[in-house]
Amino acid sequence: MPSCQISKGFFYCFAPLRPHPTAFAAHHSSDPDESCAKPIEKAAEYPLLLRRTTLIVRDIEASLALYQVGAGMEIIYDEQIARPTRQKTESSASGSIFLRASHDHVGVIGLIDYEYGYPEHPAHSKPIRHEGFTPGNPILLFNTQALADRWPTIAATPGVKVVKAPGLRTYPGYDGGPDIRVMVSIFYDPDGYLIELNQIVTE
Repeated sequence: MPSCQISKGFFYCFAPLRPHPTAFAAHHSSDPDESCAKPIEKAAEYPLLLRRTTLIVRDIEASLALYQVGAGMEIIYDEQIARPTRQKTESSASGSIFLRASHDHVGVIGLIDYEYGYPEHPAHSKPIRHEGFTPGNPILLFNTQALADRWPTIAATPGVKVVKAPGLRTYPGYDGGPDIRVMVSIFYDPDGYLIELNQIVTE
C-alpha cells in the first residue's frame, strides 16, 4: 500500500514498483553488529561513506535484467515516488530501486527512472552514447568469483554492448608487490554506462 506525505505544499506518494515486498535486509549482512541497526542509522557511524552510485535509466526493467539477473545483485529498496511537475498542477512518477552487491551500506547501485510509467516521454528516447574511456563517463567496476558463470547471461542481455569478452590482464602490484592478474570483461549497460566485471586470479 502506498504511503503519502505533504512537503512544501506538495503531496507525495510512495508505492512499491513490484508486487513483492522489498526492504533493506539486515539479515543479508555478514557483520553481526549490523543485524541490530537500520541502514540509515548504521551509515551515520562513518565520517565519510561512498554509499551509492545512482544511475538515471530509461527502462528500469531493462536495467534489472542486467544488474539483478545478469550480475546477481539483490534489490534492497523498491519504491515508486509521485512528485510534482514544473507546472505544479499534476504529478509525475519516478521509480527508485537500490541493489546491493555484497553490503547494504556500500557498493549499492541506484536505478532511477524519473518518468516511470510514461514510456513515450522524450527522456526514454534520448540517444545512447557509447563514448568509451573519455572524461565525463564513469566506469562501474565489479569484482566477482563467478565471471565464467555470469558472462553468458550478461552478454546476451538485451541492450548490453560487449566491448571486451573476459580475458587475462596483468597489472603492477601495490607498492612494488607482486603483479595482480585479473580476468577482465568490459561492456555497456542498456543506458550506455560503462561496466567492468572482473575476477582476480589467485592461482
